[in-house]
Amino acid sequence: MSKTIACLTGSGTAPELMAEAMYALDAVARLHGFVFDQVHAPFGGVALARLGQPVPASTRDAVLGADAVLVAGAEEPALDDVMAELDLRARVTRVRFGERDDVAFVTAVREDAAEWTVRKAFAIAETRSMRLTCVGDNGWCEAVNLAAPEHEHVRVEHVSPRDAMPFAAFNPGRFDVVAVAPPWAEGMVDIAAAAASHRVAAHALLAEHGPSLFVPSPDGGFALAGHGVVNPSSMLLAAALTLEHGLGEPAAADTLAGAVSAALAEEPVRFGIRASTREFTGRVLRSFQLAMRTEFA
Repeated sequence: MSKTIACLTGSGTAPELMAEAMYALDAVARLHGFVFDQVHAPFGGVALARLGQPVPASTRDAVLGADAVLVAGAEEPALDDVMAELDLRARVTRVRFGERDDVAFVTAVREDAAEWTVRKAFAIAETRSMRLTCVGDNGWCEAVNLAAPEHEHVRVEHVSPRDAMPFAAFNPGRFDVVAVAPPWAEGMVDIAAAAASHRVAAHALLAEHGPSLFVPSPDGGFALAGHGVVNPSSMLLAAALTLEHGLGEPAAADTLAGAVSAALAEEPVRFGIRASTREFTGRVLRSFQLAMRTEFA
């Protein structure tokens, strides 16, 4: 059976970004040989104007009935109402920079979810390079140490927040998976994302029960709405996270995330003007074809 993505589209640049995400998801699904269903539901200002409520009952039903929730419109206040409906426990922020470097920052979104979040961080590390860095206070590090024997193949490193911040700023590639305590998570992610060249970040809010939620970084793009020039890279990375953590398609997620990084690294600029929204996504899709030819060459 195919899985379902609930697509929540807000106002501003959100309709353009959701269109690019669906375009890329359809292409990568064909490449990797799977299908998914999509249910589109309005929320935020669009839903308020059309239906009189920022999160109408039909949108709530679409969210709760889906396997994953992909949001375009991270700045919509109604996103908090959507999140309140879900059993969200951990935030995974992927920061990609350069052509291949990729760091996953994992933190708890609730005080009672620290142990669950730490286990999730170990599980993510097991799918990557088997390295996990712990950043936090004594209580957080104790939770990591207690979980470590269950994941004996993962190498654990403890780094103090004071030392971790400069690494995030000047050498983020030193990390792979970072289990970071909530007081330091936002600052560490912001530093890593801002310091790296050709960077893109997106967020997965993981649930223990029910669907998880996936959002791009806020783009502040209301002034760009309708012009076809908003950068879709964060939205496309959010779509890759949806594939990985929502639909259980890690190979497809790697294809999409890697193609986004490659397109960012090329950064086509003509006469001082960057590629349009669709031109950027088209470049991402051409990277799929190159990867496929390389694989079967």
